[in-house]
Amino acid sequence: MMYRRQKKQYVFASLLGAIAVINLLFFFILHRPAYSEYFNLRDSIARMRSEVAARQLSVRRLEKRSTELDRFEQDRRELFMTRFVPRKSGFAQLLPELEMMGQRAGVYNIRKDYLPEMIPQYGLISVRIKIPVQGGYNNVVNFIRKLETSKTFFLINAIDVRSSTESTPAGVTGGIGLLLDLETFFYQ
Repeated sequence: MMYRRQKKQYVFASLLGAIAVINLLFFFILHRPAYSEYFNLRDSIARMRSEVAARQLSVRRLEKRSTELDRFEQDRRELFMTRFVPRKSGFAQLLPELEMMGQRAGVYNIRKDYLPEMIPQYGLISVRIKIPVQGGYNNVVNFIRKLETSKTFFLINAIDVRSSTESTPAGVTGGIGLLLDLETFFYQ
């Protein structure tokens, strides 16, 4: 009876051992895919974190650009109102301003020819102005300086220099004459 009991115990122990070996084999068989899946997930998480960081940087950049665009429209409006002349009061404001600049600079000016461009670009209408001025060299230089530092935006496209000894007003010595081709803009 003892022998039988011992035999049952050995059979039971060997059955438990076989089950343990089978479990150990299943562990090794299933461990490898789980192990590789773990590393794949870890790499995927690291990649996702870097993508999130890149997207956050992109979002910050786009938010900054959005605020710059908002500021751009405000700056554009401010530029139009401070440096350009409104179309409604355009020539009524512009011609006296040019006349006053000429008087302050001490140059003689008899007429102003202007030609507005009727096709607006970017909300602005280009106006070409031709101004013949005469006076002393320093006075003409002062007039050009006043154009450059004027509150109103003027582009000097061309300067045609002429000697004006015969057409200079009385009392002006060493006079020169210029034909200035200017451009300014009216906004609508």
